[in-house]
Amino acid sequence: MDRQEALSNLKRYESEISKYQSLSRGLMTRDEMIVIDRKISQLKDRSKANRGMLSD
Repeated sequence: MDRQEALSNLKRYESEISKYQSLSRGLMTRDEMIVIDRKISQLKDRSKANRGMLSD
């Protein structure tokens, strides 16, 4: 993966994280919250990995 692609992916992941974090948890079921939390966690892990690649 080149630097440009990593930056593009990082922007996309950060945008997705922001979108999921802005959802109203009061309107979700427990299962939906668990799914959203897992998705946020996955995206944060991917963002962290991309930042690691960019810092090298």
